[in-house]
Amino acid sequence: MTIFPKLGLNDTLQANVAALGYKTPTYIQEQSIGAVLSGADTYAIAPTGTGKTAAYLLPTLQELSRTDNSAEQVRPIRALFLVPTRELAQQVEESINQYGKGLGLRTISVFGGVRIPSQVNRFKRGADIVVATPKRLVDLIKLKAFSLDQIQHFVMDEADRLVSMGIVNELRAIMAALPAKRQVILFSATDSKALQKFSDANQNHVKVIKTDDVQPALDKIIHTMYRCFRDHKPENLLTLIKMVNFDRALIFARTKKDVEFLTTLLNEKGHKSVGIHNEVPQKQRQEILKQFKDHEVTFLVATDIVSRGVDIAQLYYVINYDLPVNANDYIHRAGRTARTATSLSTNKTSDEDKKVKQSISQQITAERFGFKKPEQVKTKDIHGHIFSLVSAEQEPIIERISQAIGKEMKVEWHSW
Repeated sequence: MTIFPKLGLNDTLQANVAALGYKTPTYIQEQSIGAVLSGADTYAIAPTGTGKTAAYLLPTLQELSRTDNSAEQVRPIRALFLVPTRELAQQVEESINQYGKGLGLRTISVFGGVRIPSQVNRFKRGADIVVATPKRLVDLIKLKAFSLDQIQHFVMDEADRLVSMGIVNELRAIMAALPAKRQVILFSATDSKALQKFSDANQNHVKVIKTDDVQPALDKIIHTMYRCFRDHKPENLLTLIKMVNFDRALIFARTKKDVEFLTTLLNEKGHKSVGIHNEVPQKQRQEILKQFKDHEVTFLVATDIVSRGVDIAQLYYVINYDLPVNANDYIHRAGRTARTATSLSTNKTSDEDKKVKQSISQQITAERFGFKKPEQVKTKDIHGHIFSLVSAEQEPIIERISQAIGKEMKVEWHSW
């Protein structure tokens, strides 16, 4: 069994990893840490929840720590982490602070929703690392707030999303601002032809790492799809809430208008709810996420801006008020669960435990995606339950979702 000390990490990084409770690396961590430390361009695909952030951060921090990081220096930026959303930028910066504690590295994150002058001022003393969303990064490059000509490591997290966001011009501008000699590292939970094309154009002598792990959507989460009429979805959602004793649930809607409508509806019906969409100010987003994480509200209604890179411990339920257009987005929505497995209660005997596992296995094998009581499926083998309300025009999407997760998804009528 491989352990972190055998991966070539320095004593500080090993101590930080141990303090965070990491004992043995996952496959993607074991393979990627060595690849990144070797200086190779890296193309890594692994499911949500397999530790991809540590897989690219630990070796990059190791390389950055090899030089003098005294506080008096004005730092040139040597590492750039590009991410699709503000929430993920903040999460990556937090992870850098945890993994890199004691290394003396400076990190600045930049994203929309914050005044540009305040972000420009942060670069006066320089930084070793910048974590950025694409459009804000390009804005700052145009203002000559900093230079990227000394970048040694360029990392794209959620790379499949970045190349599919319709930001071709921004990506070209970013790549043009980087030096010719740099390490390009692409990490993603899902692969795509667009990502492969980007790799072909921007990576050399690539180390490709793909795990054999199945997506958590396949073997760790129960999927229930209910067919319903579009006009009836609000009342169907309320009925589903009556059917299931939700301790907390993340509800995905497609538009800002839907988020605001559902948040108002749920609160009017006595269900504590908050909503997030692109036009919610950054400070307010952070407060809303904290409320949900702290169990102060039961429902968080959101667009896909929280489908990636937002970790909410012990979140078991996800509800698709509408299915996403992209099948990979379904996987990422489902992946908001499965962040931490729910353990079996200690008062069960081993025989009872075995029967529960066998029952669940039979339910999944038989592909009975109908309603199941939460207490029947909350075990250490099932990490989450995702419900979807499917109207007629969305049914063609189901075939693409089935192909993406490698399992046939069935939709059934429910007597609402």
